[in-house]
Amino acid sequence: MTTMFDVAVVGSGPAGATAARALAGRGLRVALLERETLPRYKTCGGGLVARAFELLPTEVHGVVERNCEGAELHLLDRDLHFRAARPRPHPRPAPLIAMTMRDRLDQTLATAAVAAGAELRAPCRVTGLHPEGAGIRLDTDREPVTASFVIAADGAQSDVARLAGWSDGRHLIPALEYEVEVDRDTFDRFAGAPRFDVGLVPYGYAWVFPKAAHLSVGVLTAHRGAINLHRHLEEYLRGIGLFPRSTQRHGFVIPVRPRAGLLARGRVLLTGDAAGLADPVTAEGISPAAQSGRLAAEAIHRAWETGLDPRQVRAAYAALLQPMLADLRVGRWLARVLYDHPRARAWIFRQIGQRLVDAITEVFLGARTYRGSLTGLALAFPRRVKTRS
Repeated sequence: MTTMFDVAVVGSGPAGATAARALAGRGLRVALLERETLPRYKTCGGGLVARAFELLPTEVHGVVERNCEGAELHLLDRDLHFRAARPRPHPRPAPLIAMTMRDRLDQTLATAAVAAGAELRAPCRVTGLHPEGAGIRLDTDREPVTASFVIAADGAQSDVARLAGWSDGRHLIPALEYEVEVDRDTFDRFAGAPRFDVGLVPYGYAWVFPKAAHLSVGVLTAHRGAINLHRHLEEYLRGIGLFPRSTQRHGFVIPVRPRAGLLARGRVLLTGDAAGLADPVTAEGISPAAQSGRLAAEAIHRAWETGLDPRQVRAAYAALLQPMLADLRVGRWLARVLYDHPRARAWIFRQIGQRLVDAITEVFLGARTYRGSLTGLALAFPRRVKTRS
């Protein structure tokens, strides 16, 4: 038996659940297909930056394990330290970074989509895509599903993008994360704020995120060659004096460059990691995923009353994504400066380090874009250099 929907959303993470909730809330019939049984572990730092709260349902506050009003940035190779904090007063009440575990977060997001009217099918893996009249038939390991449109939100290893014929073109950077148990004194030492450490891992950074009763510690790199992240993470743990009592190890990849070409083809729209929309500076993926899910839903809803014309949907999605893609290009430029050129990074941070941290903080808050923040820094930079000289 085949069930017909207006939209089939594949993947119930931030991108998929946001799209499904938005479309179902507007009266469309939506299937939310999740490959695994929920809740399920998802490898992710689990940091919800402030801008994400404007995109996600209020229920996510119930799965926050720790609210952090600030963060620390350390340049370990230059002995420089900076603190990121939300300016006060500030119109956005959310914490700068909230700590979550993705199994509980994604369960909450899927539940909110179901409450809005989406039909959740989990576990349900998509195994084939076939154009069929004015829609697409999705073969699954359960019964088939037919929909007018498909939103691919199934992560960095997207089955839907592959089945729909996309070449990749993304830059997938490797990351390694340990979920570690530590003694109380060690935990208290790191519990005050998440920290980011640059200068230890080539072309990347390391982090410590304090959760409710354990620490998430990881490293990532944009280096394209072979690299031993296990060795770098072990060196990082020793360097910051962190000696775990127990460790769970998880490796994953983060796409920090979008796929080549358009992100909508035929009746399929790519979102989140399936599209390659993670923040290239911080590798944060939750808020870009949710934003792209909302934009995909908006593009489909705009065409709903006029017959869901695929050309209209594709054009609307491309137009809605354009500001986001333009800002990600600026972010990729900044990431290359910060991670590929250690001497330039050190010089920049000695000149305007705190101002740069404040600018990135404004991006976390959703108050400014990379383009707007860096334009302001560029205008102020000559005056700063002249003053220091």
